[in-house]
This record gives sequence, structure tokens and C-alpha cells, in this order.
Amino acid sequence: MSPIPERITVRLFPVDPQTLLMLLTALAFVGLLLWVFARHCRIAIALLLGSQVWIVAAGGQQAALDFGVRVYPADLLGVCALLVAVVRLPRRGLAARAGLGALLALLALTAWSTLRGVADFGLQAAGNDSRVAFWQFLAIVLYLATAPLSASLNRFVPRAWLATAAAYALLSVAGWADRGLHAVNAHLAVDGVTVDARPVPAAAALVLAQAAVLLSAHPPARRDTAADHAVPAGGQGRGRHLVAVLFLLLLVVLLQHRTVWVATATMALAWWALRPARGGQRLVSACAGVFALGVVALLYTAGAFGAIGGFLADSVRETQGTHSTFVWRLLGWQELLDAPRTVAQWLVGAPFGSGYERIIAGGLVTVSPHDYYLHIMLRLGLVGLLALLVVYVQTFRRLGRQGPATLALRVVMIGQLVLFVSYSAIPEQAVLLGLCLWQARAAGRSKAPAPAPGPVAPVPRPAPLAPPAVKDRDRTAL
Repeated sequence: MSPIPERITVRLFPVDPQTLLMLLTALAFVGLLLWVFARHCRIAIALLLGSQVWIVAAGGQQAALDFGVRVYPADLLGVCALLVAVVRLPRRGLAARAGLGALLALLALTAWSTLRGVADFGLQAAGNDSRVAFWQFLAIVLYLATAPLSASLNRFVPRAWLATAAAYALLSVAGWADRGLHAVNAHLAVDGVTVDARPVPAAAALVLAQAAVLLSAHPPARRDTAADHAVPAGGQGRGRHLVAVLFLLLLVVLLQHRTVWVATATMALAWWALRPARGGQRLVSACAGVFALGVVALLYTAGAFGAIGGFLADSVRETQGTHSTFVWRLLGWQELLDAPRTVAQWLVGAPFGSGYERIIAGGLVTVSPHDYYLHIMLRLGLVGLLALLVVYVQTFRRLGRQGPATLALRVVMIGQLVLFVSYSAIPEQAVLLGLCLWQARAAGRSKAPAPAPGPVAPVPRPAPLAPPAVKDRDRTAL
């Protein structure tokens, strides 16, 4: 008797129907996002900043797709920004593409290191290593740097930044209302899990400090209906403006992110040094600053700040101990720099996913270096580090040619460079850096030489022209 043959099941699709439905839905959603990023730049910027606020408010993000590789909402936004920016590049002039050369070199090095990492360690490991500090950051920078030139975009980005800062301020106050204000080294437990005593991360604290810089650079104005233009606001408006700046700086101090303290102080010094001054104004402002710091120190000595002063003092003392986070980072940096590497790894870095193992105080540490310069050198090599510095130096110099109008942007760039000493790049800062590149491109275009006049031919007298149709470039071009 012959055996009964086994039933063979033929699957029409390589994945189950539920996964296929999720993929089709994701493709439709990505198509909608691509349309938004291509046609509505301001909405796209709001999505980029709003997604980061949501991540902080929710304490993280859930994967939007998981088919062996986790894809997060921020990844989808970054992919859309990158695709639209790449399509825009051929439409920009040669001078605009040359100004983005260093940024494009960073993207090329990132792609090469990612491909090597996928081949050696898999897509998930290489993607986790590169997604935020490299792909998302560089994609957003390129997206804004290639955005259409329009006055509306120039006004919208600072306003969106201030709205983001307002959201982080609300989250900070809500966190303190829920858990109270504690020193940075306090151990808090929520549902049995140890959490940071600070309600928002350092990235949000730097957004608050940069918002104070942007507010200081743009004094309040009111609309003069008779003259149909903005005029400087009166004393009451300037007073509210000053209160908002001081409130943001107070939040930065209370959040106790020491790197952000240093970045804020550096931005204040840069503002003082770069701002145009006449006569002895610079000396007077310096004396006023020293006097204000002396008054604060005197009040602290007298105990006027109470328990809050004690928390801040504990945070400062923590940086001076042998077990401080700064010393921990220094030891980790030394271990990573002393690790053996080939000449090729020195030049173009090791592939993403190769890890950051080092021994600190007898324990194995595998997290990223907490230093963007070292992070880039390890993954993109000295060539990538040089490209990053070229991006900043070149953009800073181009903005400097525009005079006081771009003072705030140059100052926030300096704050970013200080933050990169202790943290990797974050998507929020990509928005500001992209705006700086956009402003540099706009300045270069406005100063482009006019074409040489050719032979003049007789021109008949023109007929009266109809009023020209005005188009919003931000909605009609990629």
C-alpha cells in the first residue's frame, strides 16, 4: 500500500496578510508624508520638532513598524526629509551645491559606513548605531538647507523653535510639580524603576537656552496700522520680552544639565563679543554682568535661595568628584582613543554596529561615547570629523558677512559645538543648523553678480502691464 502524500501549502505572499497590510498602510502614509515634505515645508518642520517634543513627553517612542527591523516615527520623518532634499539638489544652482559639499561628504561617509555595518553586523545593529546622530540629524540639516527661499520660512522657524521651547518649559514645570525639585545625584524611583531627577533631557534644556538667545535677538514689535509696518514695541512689550528671557534662563539653571550650563555661558560670552557695540558699551555690559554675578553669589552665601541653592551646589560639587559623570566620560574617551585601529579606520572610521566596548572602573560599558566629535571620528574617521568642522566654520563665516542680522544664529551654532563635547547630535539641533545653512545660501544668492549687459536693441514702447500674480514659493517648489 503506497503512503499518502503530504499536503503541500503554497503561500501566495512571502509574509502573512497582517504584515502585508501594515506594509501597504505604511507605504501610503509615507507617500502622504513625502507630499507634505515636498509641498508644505513649514508643516514638515512642525512635524520634525513636534515629534521630538512627543518623544520627551511620552518617555520614548514605540516602533511604527517591526518586520525584523524596528522602524520608528522619527525614522520615517527622516527618510522623507532626506528623499525630498536629494530631489531638490539638482534644481539648486552650482554655487548652492558647492556650499553643501562638506555636508554631502558627511552623508556619503555615513552611507558607506552603514553599508559596511549591514554587511558585517546586520541591518538592526547598523541602524541602531547610525539612525539618530547621523541619518536623522544629517537628513534634517540637508532638508532645511535646500528649502525654497521665502520670507515666510525665515519667520516660521524661529517661531516654531519658541513654541518647542514653550512645550519643554511646560513639561519641566509639570515634572517638578509631580516629583519635586531634587539634586541631579538624587535617586528617584517611579513604580520601582529609578528615573532621572530632571524632568527633561539636556537636549530640551539647550532648546530653552537657544530660545532665550532668539528672543534676545528679536526685540518685540507691534503693527502700525497707519504706516502698515512693524515698529518697536513700547516699554511694556520690552518688559514682557525680558521676563520671558529670564524665565527660560531660570529653567535652564534649575534643570541642572551642567553641559548646558557651560553652553549657555559660552553663548552669553559669544553674544557679548560678537554684538556690535559703540564706545564703552562693551566694557559697561561686562561690568554689569560681573556685578550681577556678584549679587547672585552674595545672595547664595546669605542662604537666600534656600533648598534650591543646596540642590544647585550639590550638582556643581558632583562634577568635581572622582566618580562624577564627567570623569566617567573622560575615562571612556581615553579607552576608545587607545583602542587599536587600522589606517583605514583612522581615515574613514569603523562600520556602524561594531560597538563601543570599553572598561570603566572595572565594568564593561557599551553605550555610545557621549561625545559627537569622538563619535564621528570612530564611525566616519578623521575625514568625517574634518567635514563636520568645515560645515560649521564655513557657515559661521558666511553668516558673519551679513552683520548683526544673523548674530543669534552664529551664537546658537557655538552652543551646539559646546553640547557636542558631552552629547551626540540630536534632531532638534539639525533644524537650527539647517536654518543657518539656508540663511548662508540666501545671502550668497542675494550677493550674486548681475549678468553682463549685452548689446542694446531698440525696444518698442510696452503696453500697460497687469498686476503680477504672486506665488508662494514655499508651496509651489520642492
